[in-house]
Amino acid sequence: MEWMETVRALAAEPLVRLVVGEGFRGIVRRVRRGHRAAAAHSEAGPATASTAERTETPVMVTGDSTTGAELAADLLQGVGNENMRAATRLLGAHRGGFWLRRLLEQEDELTAAADKPVIDRTGTHPSIDWDTIGLLMLSRPSAFKSSTSEMAMLETAASLVSRCPVQLGEVIRVVDENELRLILRAVEEAAYGEER
Repeated sequence: MEWMETVRALAAEPLVRLVVGEGFRGIVRRVRRGHRAAAAHSEAGPATASTAERTETPVMVTGDSTTGAELAADLLQGVGNENMRAATRLLGAHRGGFWLRRLLEQEDELTAAADKPVIDRTGTHPSIDWDTIGLLMLSRPSAFKSSTSEMAMLETAASLVSRCPVQLGEVIRVVDENELRLILRAVEEAAYGEER
């Protein structure tokens, strides 16, 4: 029963208690998010289309009635990485989901420019392929036709997932007050999670 004594001794250590506590809080946050995501869907669930492997892949609908937050929620199903969640939510909150709509509506064009998909559809739910976004930003930034402030928002989102270096002074210079607030919230969410 030496192992029980070892466990008791470890449980008494403040650092171990802190690490275990933070891990438990992270699990609770993810469970709560899962409950909210499940409640947000109708009984019929999202529209799906069969793929060659006979698995179901949700079809993203980008109609005018779909909000940016709803698009972000659809792209975040099954994503546990806090930085990716914060980056996707940032794009969903910015101008009604401007970038999420562009990524979905111009998916074929952007995928062709990168020679890799910008939307990862290999899992049970589609999500943004941040590696491809980062690759495009470095090798073919002209693929993202946008204003300076719009590009700053995409670069900031990509920087949250370590796919694009950002000069904060430049970002602050080109974004408006509302965009700056969205960025600050996304940075906080990436650091501490969605709920604190």
